Amino acid sequence: MEYGLFAIGGVILLSLAALIMRSRQTPPEPATEHIRQAPPPPQTQLAKLRNSKRFWGFKVESHCRASSRLAGRQFTLDERIPIPVEGCESPHCDCCLVGLPERRALTDRRSGGDRRRSIRMEGSDRRTDLPRRKSDSNSWVAYSHL
Repeated sequence: MEYGLFAIGGVILLSLAALIMRSRQTPPEPATEHIRQAPPPPQTQLAKLRNSKRFWGFKVESHCRASSRLAGRQFTLDERIPIPVEGCESPHCDCCLVGLPERRALTDRRSGGDRRRSIRMEGSDRRTDLPRRKSDSNSWVAYSHL
């Protein structure tokens, strides 16, 4: 009987703790419409990419039919900006320049000394001793170069 009272008391305590924790949670904020801001002009985007020193070039993210032919093409930072394109109906260009990061490491990854020299400086050339394999010892194929 005592164990039953302890079990009921434990269930009651757990349910009270759950209610308290649930009441402390903040209600979710009402969803607000995401207002899309127009991207900066292409010249500003290109200047930002050049100043970051992390990119070697850019590609155009097209947002209109006129610039769709440029989508996916890669341009270096020194090339003339191909947008806004003639025939774009937008009052200001919505196309974005996406930076292409430099992936080359500027540090030398080699370990230092060149190992090829130590391998080539052996006393004798092993290839001159024919036959080299046990399976070739009784074969005329080993002497086919003669």
